[in-house]
Amino acid sequence: MQILTFTTQRGGTGKTTTAAAIAQAAALDGKKVLAVDLDPQGNLTYTLKADPAQGGSYELLTGTPARRLIQATEGGIDVIPAKWALSTITSGIGSAKRLQTGLKPVRGRYDFIVIDTPATAGELQYNALQAATGLIIPIQADVYGLQGLYQISEAAEQFKRSNPELTVKGIVFTRHNGRSTLARQMKETIITAARDRGIPYLTEIRAGVAIQEAQALQTNLFKYAPKSNPAQDYLNLYELLKE
Repeated sequence: MQILTFTTQRGGTGKTTTAAAIAQAAALDGKKVLAVDLDPQGNLTYTLKADPAQGGSYELLTGTPARRLIQATEGGIDVIPAKWALSTITSGIGSAKRLQTGLKPVRGRYDFIVIDTPATAGELQYNALQAATGLIIPIQADVYGLQGLYQISEAAEQFKRSNPELTVKGIVFTRHNGRSTLARQMKETIITAARDRGIPYLTEIRAGVAIQEAQALQTNLFKYAPKSNPAQDYLNLYELLKE
């Protein structure tokens, strides 16, 4: 089984969209999937139509057993939702291992556990890195994407010491527009920088309005617009990740 964390240290990179798409693709492939929302904004929770009022990742990190917090959704994905109280989580001795400890009793029930995080360094992101077997870095082809790559790759290297299961699966360019000369140049620069750090380039996700429409409707991208560019690109990414 795989525990995949989708994170970076910059907002607006499509990490929640990517986490949701991989969870949906895996569920359509007949896999058992658990999505864990660690972002206080709760965007993954909304997308997958889970109810934060029933409890979720805040309670998990404060000691409630995971089995009591898992919600089955109509999309065939189990969800541990997020709520704003997550922003009050504080650090302490061993606190970065709370998610890893909380998921241990249920991880054998799933083929994939997908974790979404806030786009900032801190307790929630650290818990996600400590719990993961794989890190996927959603990124955009601009100078801030390059900066974000440096920051998250350094954090991953630190957590490999306490979590030897963690591997960096690679970078994914999101909302990519290959027609822009600057975007093409920055893409090559970022791929080179990632390669120098031993981080693979996985693929690119082309921009497309189908993503926003599916999110607004809280529906599965692959059922809503299966022939759209983003849907095809995310299916390609899923095939790479499930190997």
